[in-house]
Amino acid sequence: MRNFILLIRTIITGLFTGIAFALPLGPAGLESIKRTVNSGINEGLMVAIGAVLADAFDILFINIGLFSLLNQNKRTEGLFFIICGLLILFFAFQDIKNYKGNRDENIKKYDSKPVLKGFIIAFTNPMTHSFWLTISGTLIHRFSDMKPIYYYIFLIFIIVGMFIWFVFLNLAALKGIKRLENNKNNEIVEKLTIVIMFLIGIGFIVFGLYNLINLKRVIK
Repeated sequence: MRNFILLIRTIITGLFTGIAFALPLGPAGLESIKRTVNSGINEGLMVAIGAVLADAFDILFINIGLFSLLNQNKRTEGLFFIICGLLILFFAFQDIKNYKGNRDENIKKYDSKPVLKGFIIAFTNPMTHSFWLTISGTLIHRFSDMKPIYYYIFLIFIIVGMFIWFVFLNLAALKGIKRLENNKNNEIVEKLTIVIMFLIGIGFIVFGLYNLINLKRVIK
């Protein structure tokens, strides 16, 4: 009975941790919503699956201590923010081309892989890794002291919780679009997501440059 209660507690904690972790709407969430609005919920969920796979890799790398090394190196962290910002700007420019109808074959081929795009956007987001490092020092560390079975169940249900939130987010977006279904509203949503992606990309680049400049001042 005690083991059963512990199992239920582990599952519930994992689910709510995953949902809470996915609440802040980042670049991957915006891309997922944009896909749902433009191409249907299946496309949006494919992006979400890619983002969740990136989080699964985060868990793996945290367990082998890779991201703790990244977090300790401020120069690498700054460069990582800049690279991520440039990548997000690239995706935003690509979306502008798609919006204007100037789709070449390479863009069509890449845009047909929503899982890959979701993975890249999420995995190159430095904030995602920072969140995972934070949680690894609290909840994950707490469950790592238990039996391995409970630890792995906890990690699995974090991922499940995150995907559940993505599903809810996309269903809400789809329902909202259906209520206001016309081409003008779709254009507004698409333009808004592109603008937000631009702002996030620029913000990451500025923050990365700020870190590198501060690091040079400290070294001097």
